[in-house]
Amino acid sequence: MRRFWSALLLLALPLQAPLQAWNATGHRIVAAIAYDRLTDKARARVDELLRQHPDFKALLGRDAFLAASVWPDVIKGDNRFYDDTRPNVQPTPLLPDFAGVGFLNMARHTNWHYIDFPFSPDGTPLELPRSPNALIEIRRILKEASISVHDLPWLVHLTGDVHQPLHCTSRFTKSLPHGDQGGNLVFVTPGRNLHALWDDLAGTDTTDAYVNRYATEITAEFVNGNGQRPRLSRDPKRWVDEGFDLAKREVYNFGPESGSREHPVPLPPAYEANARRIARIQLAKAGFRLAAALNSKLGR
Repeated sequence: MRRFWSALLLLALPLQAPLQAWNATGHRIVAAIAYDRLTDKARARVDELLRQHPDFKALLGRDAFLAASVWPDVIKGDNRFYDDTRPNVQPTPLLPDFAGVGFLNMARHTNWHYIDFPFSPDGTPLELPRSPNALIEIRRILKEASISVHDLPWLVHLTGDVHQPLHCTSRFTKSLPHGDQGGNLVFVTPGRNLHALWDDLAGTDTTDAYVNRYATEITAEFVNGNGQRPRLSRDPKRWVDEGFDLAKREVYNFGPESGSREHPVPLPPAYEANARRIARIQLAKAGFRLAAALNSKLGR
């Protein structure tokens, strides 16, 4: 019976579009770019690891890798897992299938998905990022001697997350003195929150045809005319710093207002076109950087 429900979960993976990360389309695009750039040895090791994961036994190879990219968002609504950020929460029992592949607990780790580097345009006092967070967890995984079955989906997912600029910051203003939660508390035309706008910039089509086409297009854009990709830092702190700078410079360039559902902040005419351009670059960077990290860890 558990295998049956795991299979249903796998079918649902591409359809999830939580408001706390690139949506499922964005994560699958990052994963598609990365998987196609793995060395033969790294790809074989990735495939072997995912075959051991209880939730990916019904999928193989690239399909499992793309599903794994969304898995940390999917488990936010999975009753097998518990919200470890809630005080006095009762952990759900470790399932035998998960124990067999090295899971230590069934926590959802919802605070792993972002790191809120603070800034304020109006002098509001700042609050430092809390831990654990995305940067701490990416660094932890990359420092391990190898990558575990448990950590592989997290590395794939979190690498995508920190390339969404609003996963790297929280803006503090007099109207939101404890931060805007990565734009989730800022409402812009036509009545959506800023974070959701950025999540969906790559579209919402999760089909292989769309994801592969988009990945191919932005890869071609990303590689320069000499056929060589730009040099990219392998330091996750640099990835987060880039996102933080983009957020301050490009995401919040409409002014200090936060708006409301009833009275959203009007965006400049070219805002969304520029945001889509940035998203294409960030998604491509995430894919190339993820491939480099996996090749380094698993391709030796």
